[in-house]
Amino acid sequence: MRSLKLVGTDVADIDVAQACMNHALTRVELENCDRVTDLSALATVPTLEEVHIRDCRRVRCFGPLGQTQTTLRKLVLSGTPVTKAQLRELTRLGQMELVVDNCGDDPKLERPAQSLVKSSIDMIREVAGRFKPEEIGVAFNGGKDSVVMMDLLECALGPEMLSRFCVFTLGASGREEFGEVVAFREAYLENHGLTGVKTDVSLSMKDGLAQLKESKGIALVFMGTRSSDSVHQKKSVEPTTAGWPEMLRACPVFHWGYEDIWGYILAYSLPFCILYKMGYTSLGLRGATAPNVLLRRGDGTFRPAWELHDDLEERNGREVNSS
Repeated sequence: MRSLKLVGTDVADIDVAQACMNHALTRVELENCDRVTDLSALATVPTLEEVHIRDCRRVRCFGPLGQTQTTLRKLVLSGTPVTKAQLRELTRLGQMELVVDNCGDDPKLERPAQSLVKSSIDMIREVAGRFKPEEIGVAFNGGKDSVVMMDLLECALGPEMLSRFCVFTLGASGREEFGEVVAFREAYLENHGLTGVKTDVSLSMKDGLAQLKESKGIALVFMGTRSSDSVHQKKSVEPTTAGWPEMLRACPVFHWGYEDIWGYILAYSLPFCILYKMGYTSLGLRGATAPNVLLRRGDGTFRPAWELHDDLEERNGREVNSS
């Protein structure tokens, strides 16, 4: 058997792709490869019979693996997360034995499609490659969309590169945030070894961004904005709106829907603010945000945010008087 084993955090997607140029391989093992996100290259090996993926926590794309090769008879996933959609695709032809062990909870949601995840990761790598690390900023407010964005950045570029960016939170013109959001954001940054910058709370978002551009020299900012959030932004990568500080903004989850966000968070066991468990589906400022009434149970409590299945009702509860 012509086999190959790649082990360790230094192994990246490009190493897997180069190894797969050997079209005589019959067995491939990957272990503790935290920089590997895409296994699509394995589908290009026409002789491949067996694949073992162990403790590769940042694998996000399997591509056509198991769908095009008639030789592949066994795929073992151990300690490697997988989504419901990916499981369905991997077993669609029914000719391959799939062994899944210690890969997290059963996926609760169908989305996101792995093509959506791959396009986001590819975009991050392409755009970030145009700038120096010290020119890149990341807007992190602690909401669900920014949590997914942060994970995509880590998968695409690695935690070491992310730590070189300016991770910041913009003030809100003196208005008060939820204490739960602040606590979650601080804990997230600490757990990921990141130092966050917060602009003066009295500044508007526009003025805070101008302050960061002047003091930090930011030319590119990654944001957790989705298309449903903005009437002005039309593309995932475009310059800031006229009148705002000039920089390029890149939004990895721009084309994602509400269920895509929660499907990703749950499939990959990402941390999130506790308010989402209490019926909040979109987090704004304290005093102007309430739980989503569509998630109210008969006893007055609320179901968690991921049980909302109508994207159009995500912001139900925003800009209300919750006192």
